[in-house]
Amino acid sequence: MLRFALPWGELEVFAAAEPVPAALRPTTEALAHLEDRFRPALLRSHLRPEAPYVAVWPPNRPAPDLTEDAAPDPHALEEVVLAEIHTLTCDACAARFRAVRPDTGLPVFGRHIGAHRLINGCPRCGSDFAASRIQALTLLPLA
Repeated sequence: MLRFALPWGELEVFAAAEPVPAALRPTTEALAHLEDRFRPALLRSHLRPEAPYVAVWPPNRPAPDLTEDAAPDPHALEEVVLAEIHTLTCDACAARFRAVRPDTGLPVFGRHIGAHRLINGCPRCGSDFAASRIQALTLLPLA
């Protein structure tokens, strides 16, 4: 696990096969079959309780070494987006999907969304984002 200091809190990002706090276990299980660039993370703000997230690196950039003995990399969070796991329903056909959905409202992380490929529409009926309201970094199997 690597801890990153932020101006308004801290972010802990966990390596694969590393023990995680109880709050992150459902997230870690959901990410088990995904590429290593999808990593469980805990965000701690000075004003709010800790929250589980998914730290996502762009597809063209591998996740850094997240083990505790890794050398600190000041560029490790470049282009990282924080995301949450949500169940989404297509507004056009009512299909349901579990998805890793970016949280673009977070300071610092929201501006990196352009470095990522998004799913912008319903894979079932083909409706675009405007009709379906489906947007995600990746889709997960329904639990």
